[in-house]
Amino acid sequence: MQDYFVGNFSELSEDNRKLVTIAGEEIVVFRHRDTVYALENRCLHMGGPIAEGLLVDRVESVVDEEGNDLGDRFSDDVTHVVCPWHGWEYDIASGRCAALPRLRLRTYPTDVREGQVYVRR
Repeated sequence: MQDYFVGNFSELSEDNRKLVTIAGEEIVVFRHRDTVYALENRCLHMGGPIAEGLLVDRVESVVDEEGNDLGDRFSDDVTHVVCPWHGWEYDIASGRCAALPRLRLRTYPTDVREGQVYVRR
């Protein structure tokens, strides 16, 4: 594996993305809540551009101790990127598809050193 410099951390404002090509593969790099993520830029459904997708916090059901539905809330821990073509959602940290958890986008380790962002591939 090798580290590839993809830009400066300051270039990645909150929820901003940068599309890079590393070894012939398009990878979207973005910052969310001061963490940098890198995912393959190809939706598993029909190849849509993940880099153009919205970031949304996962919707979670709230259930009381007796099993009564109290409504929904947005997660503080899990964020999805939504493919702009057909709405498939993927966890930005794991790449796992929300609807079909056995499917996942390829994710890449990231590292920020001295204000510079690297993706390992």
